[in-house]
Amino acid sequence: MSCPGGFGELNIPSSRAFWDDCEEDEFENIKPAEKLKLQFDAEGDAQELPVESELFVLIEGPQISEFCNNALLTGLKHICGIPSKKSALHWNAAKGQLVASLEEDLSNSGEITELLLPYAQLAKKVLTITIKPKVEYKSEEIDRFSDDVSIVCRIGGNKSDRDVVKLEEPNFIAGVTAGIASWRHQLDLPISSYVIYTDKLPLDAVAAQAVLQLLQKLGVTCSERYVPSSKDSSYLYT
Repeated sequence: MSCPGGFGELNIPSSRAFWDDCEEDEFENIKPAEKLKLQFDAEGDAQELPVESELFVLIEGPQISEFCNNALLTGLKHICGIPSKKSALHWNAAKGQLVASLEEDLSNSGEITELLLPYAQLAKKVLTITIKPKVEYKSEEIDRFSDDVSIVCRIGGNKSDRDVVKLEEPNFIAGVTAGIASWRHQLDLPISSYVIYTDKLPLDAVAAQAVLQLLQKLGVTCSERYVPSSKDSSYLYT
């Protein structure tokens, strides 16, 4: 078989008898991919035991690590790193709150969900918050939200949140938050899930207010306001 346009010639054998250069043994030497693990600071059975919490909070989205570090995790004990970019698990012993800060990593979300299931199983309540770009929100009444910096939606029937817009098709969430929420729902365990669509990622001081107000409303310890660290972002030539 010849390829037009001067790209050379491609010869395809007509039967397996001509596949002399195909070495089946080479596939036997391929090592299986290593399983992901939670990254504890110090090894020891006691440290690696799941923590029983009053509330397990999972907040997931792109470029949210700085927001979580400054507004949620100050003064909390670092339990372990989560194998997803800048993700980690922290513990607020005074409030009995466990907080997972999750940089969005959909390629590994299934494995990370499995790693966090023991913590979700022991939690009395679980709260998931997914942060997404506002451009991904679909609605027949999209013009109604055109001037809003953020759109907060609840997932499922949280009776105490009738004033919050319910997420409707074709909108959906994915990732670790979706996996944990689905697992809790299947087992009839208490679960509250929200998604916040924002027009600014990473979050700035204005966009962060919707997240902080939701956290405060749900009893999660956090800062009253968020001020991002200043960055040198000038592209001017001197």
